[in-house]
Amino acid sequence: MDNFSLLVKLLQEKVGVDPKAVSLEASMKDLKLDSLDLVEVVLGAEAELGITFEDEELLNMKTIRDVVDLLDQKTKK
Repeated sequence: MDNFSLLVKLLQEKVGVDPKAVSLEASMKDLKLDSLDLVEVVLGAEAELGITFEDEELLNMKTIRDVVDLLDQKTKK
């Protein structure tokens, strides 16, 4: 599963976002996500992928593309 698909799955499972609403260009505001929602999704990604995020990294996430790009960086071998 690629990181975008994983993120869509986590958004649906953790915070109830409609998968059809998720695109790379969608902002957290577009999806009506607050900081607690983002933390819940990020914790799910950390558990699923065995990675960790720094607080500063989370502050810079404004769009789904930002999250996917960071996941891609963290999961590169």
